Amino acid sequence: MSKILVITGPTASGKTDVAIQIAEQFNGEIVSADSMQIYRGLDVGTAKPTIREQKKIPHHLIDVVNMTDNFSVAEFVALADEIIEDITKRGKLPIIVGGTGFYLKALLGLQALEYSPNDPNLSLKLADKTLPQLVDELIKIDDVLAKRIDLNNRQRVIRAIQIAHQGHKQQTTVKRPTYDALVVGLDWPREILYQRINQRVTNMVSEGVLNEAQAVLNAGGEELQAGKAIGYKEFFGYLRGEKMLEEAIKKLQQDSRRYAKRQLTYLRHQLPGLMWINGKTAILDLKKMIQNWL
Repeated sequence: MSKILVITGPTASGKTDVAIQIAEQFNGEIVSADSMQIYRGLDVGTAKPTIREQKKIPHHLIDVVNMTDNFSVAEFVALADEIIEDITKRGKLPIIVGGTGFYLKALLGLQALEYSPNDPNLSLKLADKTLPQLVDELIKIDDVLAKRIDLNNRQRVIRAIQIAHQGHKQQTTVKRPTYDALVVGLDWPREILYQRINQRVTNMVSEGVLNEAQAVLNAGGEELQAGKAIGYKEFFGYLRGEKMLEEAIKKLQQDSRRYAKRQLTYLRHQLPGLMWINGKTAILDLKKMIQNWL
């Protein structure tokens, strides 16, 4: 059974910094578990590790697809399993780093993954429909499935229709490896975490997030999976001339704080065995934990 170290926590909790220092000490390689860092060209708004940081320690599952592409949790798990196996075979420690809770839950085998092939003709037909039309279609063909998903999320409604059309019998549950996982979360007092989030947003603006947001808007904006993410959609109104920049910045800070709260709730309830460590002393505490675990 392969050992993996999982470092998670809310946005702006310092996961990347901790992971790099731990990787240096324990001969590790980093596998990103961030649903936005998979997109090429979206660096600042996703707080992607810098080129310098990526040269220092090998990083995986960063810059995997174009910003116009969709990317599923099943695809993440399939790729992550392959990468973890390769890292382990080379005698190194796989370090899974990210705050996308449902990626981690699936990777750790805490939820079944079902794989259904896409029908390209159906996808084209669905792309032309409005969200209310899509919801109506889903309810007609599978009202049970409709009750299980977020009907305000266009991509999830489309995927549910595809699954319903293909029939659940065509889905296959894939056998996957099980891992000996040490799972830790970086914990900060709420006030300090919010200060870190607000500062990160300020830094993002000075580092060029508006250029990335403009690129996402030009490519399709809210219609894209990438365009629905916190970090870009808050600037669309400003870029369209509908809002002041200061208003957009405050909205992003607020949305990011709310997102952090949701992340914490999810991680606490959906990842049994997760151990929280103080963000300020995380590196020292984690080193001791790893030495006892390896």
